[in-house]
Amino acid sequence: MTAENKRRAFSMKLERDPTFWACYPHPKFPTVSITGDECALNCKHCGRRYLQQMISCPSPDVLFRTCSELASNGARGALLSGGFNSEGYVPFEPFLDAIEQVKRETRLFISAHTGLAPNWLARELGRVGIDLADFDLIGDDETIELVLGTDRTVEDYRRSLHVLKRSLPHVVPHICIGLHAGEIRGERAALELAAEISPQALVILVLVPTPGTEFECIAGPSPAEVGEFIAEARLKFPEATLALGCMRPRDARRVEIEHQALRAGVDRMELPSEQTLQAAHKLGLRVRRLDGCCAVPPDFVRCEVA
Repeated sequence: MTAENKRRAFSMKLERDPTFWACYPHPKFPTVSITGDECALNCKHCGRRYLQQMISCPSPDVLFRTCSELASNGARGALLSGGFNSEGYVPFEPFLDAIEQVKRETRLFISAHTGLAPNWLARELGRVGIDLADFDLIGDDETIELVLGTDRTVEDYRRSLHVLKRSLPHVVPHICIGLHAGEIRGERAALELAAEISPQALVILVLVPTPGTEFECIAGPSPAEVGEFIAEARLKFPEATLALGCMRPRDARRVEIEHQALRAGVDRMELPSEQTLQAAHKLGLRVRRLDGCCAVPPDFVRCEVA
């Protein structure tokens, strides 16, 4: 049945749109951290390592200046991210006025990696003009406790997902395969949660055994398991844009994971390998380049084509 699911998923993708978008965020859609390399949770799969790769904007003035410079240099957007506070969300409170000024004075598309934003903050993010929320969605209470080390629950994720949906133009759930120390636990439950908001786009991630973290020796899911899950997502969301995101192993499994994703019907992939681009051509896909994040909405892509 797994092989049949993949065949059905790929056929569904071809019939809907044979375009495969290779996504390149840098330099036109960089990620900035409003907390520098600080994070109160220090999650087991990240250990603050990924914050170190972002542009540090630890104050509202620096954020506005950085975004203005990005816009002047031809950037089309930016992802605002950062470490979580003890409540499990990125503390955007001091930055709201700066974000509003960025939206008023530039044409940047602004995405935000929100975390479990409380109701009032989600509304404020919408008010100041955030265009899209990238929302990490976890479907298992034990996984939340293991990885984040908090007492938050799946219901907290459901609540935040819905309030973001009511507050922002676009909300894109991100589901990480193997987040539970390499095991597949709540990923399918997360798909069910995502279905509650009928997302226009869905991003699939894969656990990375990152050096220096508590999960550095975790093998993670196999390429076949990744392909199987992506096929399920494709079949469950036939009209949504389905992407394989930037967080995925770049070791010996990289090419096979990417090929599995291709054959399971993804529409987009961030930073695909050359072998994957060649495979996409052979599968009959029309390969296009997108200078942006893989989660951006159709309007952004249409501007790219124009």
